[in-house]
Amino acid sequence: MRNVEGIPKLVCGASGIAHHAQDFATARLSKSVYAISATSSFDEFLEPAANAALPLYASPAILVEHEGLRLDTGTPGPMRAPGEASGSAALEVAMDEAYEACGMDPLAFRMANYAETEPGSGRPFSSKALRDCYAEGAKRFGWSKRPLQPRQMRDKNGFLVGWGMGTAVFPCPHFPASARATLRADGSALIETAGADMGQGAWTALAQIGAEALGLDPAQVEFRSGISTLPDGGIAGGSGHTASAGQALHEAGHDAIATLTALAVNDPESPLYGAGNIGIAARNGRLHRRDDEGRSETYAAILARAGMREVVGTAKTARDPAAAAAYAMYSHGAVFAEVTIDPDLGQIRATRLVGAFAAGRIINPLTVRSQYYGGMIWGASFALHEEAVTDRRTGRIMNADLAEYHVPVNADVPSLEAILVPEEDAFVNPIGVKGVGEIGITGTVGAIANAIWHATGVRVRRFPVRIEELLPALG
Repeated sequence: MRNVEGIPKLVCGASGIAHHAQDFATARLSKSVYAISATSSFDEFLEPAANAALPLYASPAILVEHEGLRLDTGTPGPMRAPGEASGSAALEVAMDEAYEACGMDPLAFRMANYAETEPGSGRPFSSKALRDCYAEGAKRFGWSKRPLQPRQMRDKNGFLVGWGMGTAVFPCPHFPASARATLRADGSALIETAGADMGQGAWTALAQIGAEALGLDPAQVEFRSGISTLPDGGIAGGSGHTASAGQALHEAGHDAIATLTALAVNDPESPLYGAGNIGIAARNGRLHRRDDEGRSETYAAILARAGMREVVGTAKTARDPAAAAAYAMYSHGAVFAEVTIDPDLGQIRATRLVGAFAAGRIINPLTVRSQYYGGMIWGASFALHEEAVTDRRTGRIMNADLAEYHVPVNADVPSLEAILVPEEDAFVNPIGVKGVGEIGITGTVGAIANAIWHATGVRVRRFPVRIEELLPALG
């Protein structure tokens, strides 16, 4: 539903709803999702928008279809949650229409159709704290005060107020990656992996992961990245870089510690002599015997006695194929949105966004929260601002500059809150890390669209939402 003159389009239907007057919890749905994506006349790229229906909401029947439409334009490509952003937008609007047909609260309807296993495959989730996301987000937002019917709330200026919600979901990709860790004679360390940091904070998190694996404070560790001659850190994208490069750094650090441990436990002069690898723990720049914490030695002392300047650990990692086959791996979240709408002009403001997200182990809460903010802002931009307009005569983009391609500014998103919901995942990778870069977009678009309906009674059928689509109902 990122429209270029109406293409691509997504049709999302929630049907087969069983509704019993005395028992709303019996509401169940089947899903049919059909996506049309534009591609060029000379190449092929289809945005997998309909696939957003596969991991969400329990259903006995799911039909997902994609169709490509060849146009005389440039070939499109992936952009931040490709498929998930547009697909989840349509799906969440359809879910709201289904709850309305049942006379249920939107959150209660989603809970009634909560998927305990992945609907598309039947596999168990590696972890799923979505219920906690719903509960924490709803509590912080004040969702319990939401009237069921639309056009029931106004603010002090007489503007229409609407509250909406959407479920956020994004897969947890994992790319092959390599890393190197070097323990130096002075007790410091160097960790290396190639990769890009576009401002998402990956290098901060990766340095923390490497330092932890080496049993050192981050201040004692030099981190090198961004150079193509370094070990390949995998793809810096797809919400998978921290997990992929992070696992490589984690295992390279453990490899270096194993080499250092072998020096110590085989040296009769070391207090660790004879302990064996299984009996050693690395902490605060020292190796400790697990059975006797008083017997320990610094990294520097071990290297000095061995006459070595450094020890090097390396690793090449990928996702465990058995775990990938056995478990469905996703980050989850819930976004709650408030909009105000001028009843005379139809002007829409997203005045409040609250998102609650569960994404496995959080390495750095500050950078993760920033990523969630960025995702929710982009979701608001998708819903209310961004649109590429194509010249039908030439196939060229007509608003290819920031003067005419609208993006939000600070005044457009006055209130943001991101809640980090605790979640442990023993299967997604050895460090328990999922991705956070794109999930904030999913859920937000649908939440804003549903809030617009709650304020006006008008259902959204395209993005960005236009003033002229609301005015007839407001007049």
